[in-house]
Amino acid sequence: MKIQYNEAKERIIFWAGQLHQKSLISGPVGNISCRIEKDKFLVTTHNAYLGYLGNSEIIPVDNDGKMLEKSDKKPTSELALHLEAYKNKEVNAVIHAHPPFTTAFYSKFKTLDIFSYEARLYMSNIPALEQDGPIVTDVKPVAESFKTSNIVVLKKHGVVAIGASFKETFSSIEMLEEACKVNIVLTNTTVNSTPAVETVKIDDELKKYSLFSPEHIKKIVSLVNEDTEIKEKGAALNLTTKLAIKVEEENKIYNFHFNKGNIDKVTNDEGAEFVISGPVSVWRLVFERKLDPFAAATQKKLKLNGDMAKLSRWYSPFNRIFDLWKLAPVK
Repeated sequence: MKIQYNEAKERIIFWAGQLHQKSLISGPVGNISCRIEKDKFLVTTHNAYLGYLGNSEIIPVDNDGKMLEKSDKKPTSELALHLEAYKNKEVNAVIHAHPPFTTAFYSKFKTLDIFSYEARLYMSNIPALEQDGPIVTDVKPVAESFKTSNIVVLKKHGVVAIGASFKETFSSIEMLEEACKVNIVLTNTTVNSTPAVETVKIDDELKKYSLFSPEHIKKIVSLVNEDTEIKEKGAALNLTTKLAIKVEEENKIYNFHFNKGNIDKVTNDEGAEFVISGPVSVWRLVFERKLDPFAAATQKKLKLNGDMAKLSRWYSPFNRIFDLWKLAPVK
């Protein structure tokens, strides 16, 4: 990837301004960067006021953190965090912000409930890491957390988000902030409410299977076909389609043939209306209950081929199916 130097600076200034306008930062806090070449990046400087960012507060560095231009300013003190994120070649933008509702929520609560169907397509199992101070001193746990989520909460220190573009990265921060607002409102209301999405209860003593072994596939099929909720919703919504799971490194395919919600058979061809593909490492995270398949697809950790609008029509039964997968954990 290579983009024009001045164009990249303009993008940083624009998105920094958006963070300020949306009250996701205040004062001289937060930092932004983007990839301009394979191993070259633009980053904001230490203590830059993102809401009123100037060209001189954006400087180029290489993947070792070496400044590529003379400047009387230093790169952000979170440079190591940005460079660690860019070790993933799919990442082109990194934003560290201090959204107030997110910071407030995670200072008091451990787990975020996603009440919006739309938000759950993009977020699940948001990692929240304890911090020792105003600088991330150990970037490795953050990098590890990016395997399951494109946004990570740094307790009492905001969030850091990654993406293929600034729009994608900014969106993660904005949506998480909105979800935290909803949670805070609901914790302060006397109205009895139920979660927007019912999830299955997990027993830690469940039998574990070899990933996509015949026994594992058989268990997945039985979980789906024995579930009353899927029977009802599958029939009501005429869930008749083919959904294939593809393991990239092994070039193996598991094509599930649905007939009104029931899985009639599983074949090994790719002739499916929907194909979800990804590496073994990501599929393992899905069945280790660390990654939601819908969120994995929208965050581009898994690839989805098919009509997303049509799949969304069957969101409810497929969401239930993906929840049931948690009852077939892997070794």
